Amino acid sequence: MTLEEYLSELGGQIRDDQARSFVEDEIRCHIMDQAEAYESDGMVREDALITAVREMGDPVSVGIDLDKIHRPHMEWRFLIYVLFISILNLGIQYLINKYISFESDGNIVTHFSGTSIISTFGGLSAMLVMYRLDYTILAGRSRIAGLGYLIIITILSSLCESYVNGGKTWISIDDLSVSSFALMTAFLPLFAGILYDYRGKGKSAIVKILLWMFVPVSVGRCCCRLISTSAIFILSAETILFILALYKGWYTVNIKAVLLGGVGITIILAAARLMLAAEYQKQRIMYWLAHFGIGNYSANADHTINYVRRQLASVFAHSNVVRKSDEAIAIMKELPSFQGDLILGSVAATCGIIAAISLLVCLLVLSVYIFSISLRQRNALGYIIGCSCGVAIGLQSFANILAVFGILPFMFTFLPFFGGGFSTIVVDYALLGLVLSIYRYKDIRKEKPVKTMVFKKTEIM
Repeated sequence: MTLEEYLSELGGQIRDDQARSFVEDEIRCHIMDQAEAYESDGMVREDALITAVREMGDPVSVGIDLDKIHRPHMEWRFLIYVLFISILNLGIQYLINKYISFESDGNIVTHFSGTSIISTFGGLSAMLVMYRLDYTILAGRSRIAGLGYLIIITILSSLCESYVNGGKTWISIDDLSVSSFALMTAFLPLFAGILYDYRGKGKSAIVKILLWMFVPVSVGRCCCRLISTSAIFILSAETILFILALYKGWYTVNIKAVLLGGVGITIILAAARLMLAAEYQKQRIMYWLAHFGIGNYSANADHTINYVRRQLASVFAHSNVVRKSDEAIAIMKELPSFQGDLILGSVAATCGIIAAISLLVCLLVLSVYIFSISLRQRNALGYIIGCSCGVAIGLQSFANILAVFGILPFMFTFLPFFGGGFSTIVVDYALLGLVLSIYRYKDIRKEKPVKTMVFKKTEIM
């Protein structure tokens, strides 16, 4: 049997196309190395190759064994956990609609929000679609995909702009509106791919990466009317991913100098933004700082933000440990966004403090789970894209929790899968689908070679 015949018969046992190509290349290299060893011992080249092929064993048996190893995988535990969170979300929305949105009339159907059901099942569908896609398609194409994505956003925002609850979205068709925050969150995996594409480059790559960090935020602010706090969220997520890439040694640069320079630029931009902020925005910041004893503003001033904060604190104070509280529910009914930014208060009022804490633990476990899958990837692209998903989910959760408990000023934040609108929830589920795709191909995606990189650990302080 010739080498090509052997590889053809062996490859016929492997179901995944890319796994087949990967395995055939590996077996070819192994056979050629063995043949060269026989040839160096005095064998004729043709005999050495035939012997090396024969010693590999039966191609069908070997192919079947390799198919078991190099095949797509489903992370069933992760999928089951996501389904658990989806059911939990529907249950929470049911209780909020029953006790806060509507009067209890005993009709179970009326207490389910059509939006929450559509968002959940739409999100699960998006997750399955992303799971079936091969994430490595972004390798070498992320910059083109990112540029095309931003151009599409710019065009559609100018043609299909609309206002929902006073805020502009980039596109609206009938009753369906996609938020600018969801759009920018969806850009994070593309940015992760861009970081991957610049591996092995030096200072010029750092400048280009910084441009890729600020251009999407600028597009979001100018074209999609992305609010300042959402822009800060996206920029923070991009910064975390950039730092992860730096500490992986992907770029031939002085890490310490890059990080110090980034801190300096951030301080300058923050100061400039504060100077240009509207008066009401400055007042919000000053009222927030007053809670920490900074400035001359009274932390108890009768200001809308502080009113919401005081009422929310009262909700937690009146909530029971394990069951609903009529007093807390009455307060939540007077607050805006009890199914959005403040949904944590609604959970405490309708289900109890332990339920609210359990919800936070569930999201924390999910974020850790995503990072555990991503950090174990041997493929660098899978690693950074998986981390982008973990950063998006974790940062959303962290920002909302800190805002609800007064550590951060109130801003446009949601608890992933629970407090957002349709587009935000669908994007969150799509990110989970990417994580499943990364796990699916963990054994069959060969890392592309990259130029040797200089990484000086002594430069890290």
